[in-house]
Amino acid sequence: MKEFNYYFGGFAATIALTLSVILTELSEPFKSFLTSIFTHHWIGKVILVAIVFVIFGFASQKKELFGKNIGDVTWKSVIWSIIIIFLFYIVYYFFTH
Repeated sequence: MKEFNYYFGGFAATIALTLSVILTELSEPFKSFLTSIFTHHWIGKVILVAIVFVIFGFASQKKELFGKNIGDVTWKSVIWSIIIIFLFYIVYYFFTH
């Protein structure tokens, strides 16, 4: 059995979370789809992100990504995810209110 790569799973999970947060705000059908399956869209996001984490964690044994240490790339992706989601909500708020 392959060794679990927490960094690669984490990298994929941060991308999945960022995309799902933005997509649920911009697409009512996607939000309704998650709600219909998981009773609430945030529960759906958590489950989808957890699935992505596990699948990608087992799928890759890479120690580098984009020519850089996978641990560094993963931590930077977490920071960028937070920034992107934060900026998205600021911009989204000003365009919808």
